[in-house]
Order: sequence, then structure tokens, then C-alpha cells
Amino acid sequence: MAELTEIFRRSFPFWEELSAEQKELMELGTTRTLCEKKTRLHFGGGECAGVQIIEKGRARIFLTSPNGGDITLFRLMDGDVSILSAACMLNGMDVELDMEMETDCVVYTIPKKVYKRLYDENGAVKDYTVEMVSEKFSDMMWLFNQFVFSNVASRLAGVLLEHRAMAESDEFPVTHEALARDAGTAREVVSRLLKQFQTEGLVRLGRGKVEVLDAGKLGQI
Repeated sequence: MAELTEIFRRSFPFWEELSAEQKELMELGTTRTLCEKKTRLHFGGGECAGVQIIEKGRARIFLTSPNGGDITLFRLMDGDVSILSAACMLNGMDVELDMEMETDCVVYTIPKKVYKRLYDENGAVKDYTVEMVSEKFSDMMWLFNQFVFSNVASRLAGVLLEHRAMAESDEFPVTHEALARDAGTAREVVSRLLKQFQTEGLVRLGRGKVEVLDAGKLGQI
């Protein structure tokens, strides 16, 4: 229980403003789950999952189109809070999202009924929730603007730099399909652009991996 209390203290700025009863409600109601790599979860459609904390691991949040394609919105890493899974608590707001575990993940879930009670009873919880949901929607709008107004080469360069940062290495394992998903384009387009980047000396391609040779020039595309 002490470990869970410390996780809440790090994750939620409103923790110290909760009453002793509210803290106990949160601690007793929260579940811990080990989600294996490739596990997928769906949120929305009127069903709130509650609020989740990725204690350890990395998860991808994405939108799925009717034809089965998807667009990566953002990723959650160690200690990040998945607040959009609780967005339907806000009046008139619902968004359907999917989460895929890119590594084995340890996930804490605060159920909807628990978090909703805290949201209704405590102004600090409500302020935090509204602020975080608004911030995420702002980030998503920025992303959609990139899809609409920026060119594909620029998006792919940004995706490569993001994977480089996550791997903390110039060389990292990634498939053309995964890059296409993150850049919101077709795999064939990504393959063509990667070959162009390689010709220009920006990257080196291997089987199932990419090595960034010139991060500075990639960032200028």
C-alpha cells in the first residue's frame, strides 16, 4: 500500500488535497494489472475505463479507422497517466481510443465509479481532470494539423527522431509498417522516403531497424 501511495503522490498533484477517506477509497479501489506486449484495450463508446497509470512500460494510444487503419496520437511511458480513458466523465464528451502495449506493462487502474466520486466531491480533482483532458485534446489538434498541413517527409522525419529518443540510441528496431502508422501514411510511401533519406545520408537501413546518421538534418526537413 505504501508503494501505491507513492505512485499516487507522484502522478496526481491533487493527492495531498484529498481527505483521508478519499485517499483510502482510491487506494482500495485501484487494481494492478500486468499487460503483456501487444495487449490492446479500447476506450469510449459510452464506457469509461477510469484512469490508468503506466507504472512501467510503454503504450501507444491511437485512433482506428473503419477500414482498419490507425493513426498514432501519443505514447505513454513510465509514470504517465492515461486521462483520456476517463474523458466521458465530462458532460457531452466522449472519444473512442485504443491502447496497445508496445512492451510488457504494469498498469494501475482507478475504476470509473471511484474516480467519478472523487471528481464530483473534490474541486482539485475536477480542475486537474479538465486541465489534463483539455491539454491532450490540444495536443491531438496540433497532431491533426500536422497531418493536414505538413508534408509526409517532414512527418516521417519527426517520427524517426521520436523513435530515436525513445530508444536512446541512433540505431533502433522498427518496421516500415510501424513508421507508416505513426506518420499517418502508407507503408509504400514510407519505404520510398526511407530510401531517399538513405541516399541523402540521413539514415542507414537494416532488416527491421533504422540508424539515424544525421539527426540535425532530419529535424530540418
